[in-house]
Amino acid sequence: MKIKFKFLAMLAIAATLLASCSSSDSDNDPGEGTCYVVNYGGYTGDKSSISVYDKESDILTNNHYETVNTVPMISNVQYAYNYDGNVYMMGNNADQIFWVDSKSWKQTANGIEADIIKPRYCVAEGNYLYVSCWGGDIWADITLSYIAKVDLDTKKVVKKIALEGGPEGLAVVNGKLYAALNYKKSIAVIDLDTEDISYIETQAVSSYFVKDNKNNLYASQVSSYSTPSTETGLAYINTTTNEYELYKLDGISTSYVNIMSANNDFSKLYVMTSAYDANYNISGAIAVFDTETKSFAAKNLVEGVSGINGVGFYDNKVCVFTSPSTTANGKFVTYDTEGTLIKEYETGISPMMLLEVK
Repeated sequence: MKIKFKFLAMLAIAATLLASCSSSDSDNDPGEGTCYVVNYGGYTGDKSSISVYDKESDILTNNHYETVNTVPMISNVQYAYNYDGNVYMMGNNADQIFWVDSKSWKQTANGIEADIIKPRYCVAEGNYLYVSCWGGDIWADITLSYIAKVDLDTKKVVKKIALEGGPEGLAVVNGKLYAALNYKKSIAVIDLDTEDISYIETQAVSSYFVKDNKNNLYASQVSSYSTPSTETGLAYINTTTNEYELYKLDGISTSYVNIMSANNDFSKLYVMTSAYDANYNISGAIAVFDTETKSFAAKNLVEGVSGINGVGFYDNKVCVFTSPSTTANGKFVTYDTEGTLIKEYETGISPMMLLEVK
């Protein structure tokens, strides 16, 4: 089913999401052919950790941040982003933006805490990092949220752009910032020169973007507890015209940073669906979206994945993250592109996203 809306204001942006690439002579740098798994940790105690996977040795090693820095993290990481030699992490509980060297994973400075309340996601443009912040109890007051503009030289917030609706995923293209709103059925578009804001009307709330090789966007359209919708799936946004098309998919995950991943040539998108049973156990599947035909395959790549917590694509493999509970270690599970299980690796608690290193 397609739903099209033409949007009058022509404001466009997109994003560099996820990929973190580096190489180094440092003893702490695992080198070429390495990717990192971000483990969220627990909701009441355990903080985030980092697992590192070396494809040459086919070994995954946990507690990488602790090994390098000799201390554990002090926040739960919502999102990690590689830019200009650093990996920036959006930490909650305690709320902060902190960063490590992308080659060594060494943290040498305290994080940013001033004007950063419940950071969710980030994207950089030039010398600035734009951070979506919920600003407090967004579920009670959607006007609390904002975009924090961080100067990457001074590592300080230089501007707070008020943006109600709970922004999560962000994307930048052609001087425009797209913000997926998780508490409002629209996508915000911010002109980074004037800071004027316009909106693309949507059929459900949004959480996450993936940018294609033509600088257009795919956005998850999800049904949430506070803003339910039957019109869920993938929205395709032409960033030249801001035309919106919805390709329906029932049960698309309400998570945001880790539910979609493209293959190397962007011919396929792997999309996570999930649902809770009567005992609040989560399971799900990986749907396959063909970007040329703009359609979902009739058969899922994999189904019945207990504790499903995210999806990625690396080394021509579909990578699925599973989490049995908020206190036990999870798994990094790889499949080939036909859906055949390859191997499982134990991670930290609640593995959620992938950072690739080249």
